[in-house]
Amino acid sequence: MGSTGDDRTNLRSLQEGVGERSRSSDPQKRVLFYAFEGGTGLGHLRRLCAIAAHLQGPCACLFVTGHRTAAHWFIPSGCEYVHLPSWDTLFASKATYWGREPFWACSRQEALGLRTEILRGIVRGFRPDALVVDHLPLGAEGELADILESTPCRKYLVTRGVQNETEDLQRLIFGGEAHASLVKHYDRILAAIDPRVFDFGHRYSLPPEVVGKVLHTGYVTEPIGPDVIVRTRAERGLRPHAVWVVASAGGGQRGEALIKACLALASQHEEIVFDIVMGPRSALPWHRTTETLVDEGAVRLHRETGSMPLFNASADIVISSGGYNTTLEALQGNARILCFPYRTDERDEQVQHAKYLKPFVDLEVSTDLGELPALFSHVLARVRTSVPADDRRLLDLRGAPRIAEIVLEDLASALQPGGVP
Repeated sequence: MGSTGDDRTNLRSLQEGVGERSRSSDPQKRVLFYAFEGGTGLGHLRRLCAIAAHLQGPCACLFVTGHRTAAHWFIPSGCEYVHLPSWDTLFASKATYWGREPFWACSRQEALGLRTEILRGIVRGFRPDALVVDHLPLGAEGELADILESTPCRKYLVTRGVQNETEDLQRLIFGGEAHASLVKHYDRILAAIDPRVFDFGHRYSLPPEVVGKVLHTGYVTEPIGPDVIVRTRAERGLRPHAVWVVASAGGGQRGEALIKACLALASQHEEIVFDIVMGPRSALPWHRTTETLVDEGAVRLHRETGSMPLFNASADIVISSGGYNTTLEALQGNARILCFPYRTDERDEQVQHAKYLKPFVDLEVSTDLGELPALFSHVLARVRTSVPADDRRLLDLRGAPRIAEIVLEDLASALQPGGVP
């Protein structure tokens, strides 16, 4: 599948002349980022952070999110953020996962009202020129509906492209009120994926009034160069020809079985260096005051780390649940990738995305954790004899600066909210 002619023409026209125009003496524009936190990981927040890193300065970038610790790690230092009371602490069903009580014993409607009123206050005070929303057009519980209707600014939906098709996509994204918002309120739908890997509009048979707003921008990730990889490996204390394995389960929620399996794997391969990251949302019962829970030289167990992108890019083998960000970070180095999605239905995003990537990347995907030891041994043999001979370098990873260019160009133009020039 390839990029459409319209995609290429629209993107070129947006990029031309952005440079000096976007650096003009116009007053600083304000961009509000809404980071969805209803999922199990941190991918939605991190995708927006990568975009904001290219906008802060010409724009003032403010995040609103229910993520707490992750906001500290990943939101660019020049930006600001407001922490919303998280759905994880408002809904009893979510709080129970971590063995705790909700901070407020309220109804779903009261929880929605609390977050909505906070959001309204932020919008009134910040008066954004642009609103950037990730994943769900109306937010996790429809909390953005009134804001989309009443806020006169540019509106962008950023999507990773591949969706969890086991979810109710018509209710959440493509139908009903969500579809109406895409048509009426959103100026652009930015598919953060290489169209050679996946064509968003074609896969989901979107109607013309929505397809006309879609641009495939390339993958959104933070660039990590070869010199950074060399330095990261040196700082980890790796000897020449040492094999480094980095294992993680994204945010950690529902990835506990993968972490336990990787700890067992490390105990069976004492000659190999392991960094295993539980994730801030893990329910595993290791509670310490430091981020690194175990440090035995060759094996380190972390609750979380701000160096996760560097670890993934610098490793020889990356074992993960197949999250968007983890996979893209690994592609910037020479890592072989083992994906064990915690959601095992063939229609789920992590399984699908790994299979779409497989023609380009030295990657294995399995929904059976029992296959980890055998697949690891197979990949380890390849690591010790060769570097990946795949097509990962052909993939377009420049989505973050492209989206920033699109937003800057739109804000500098006479584009009216709700339409595409």
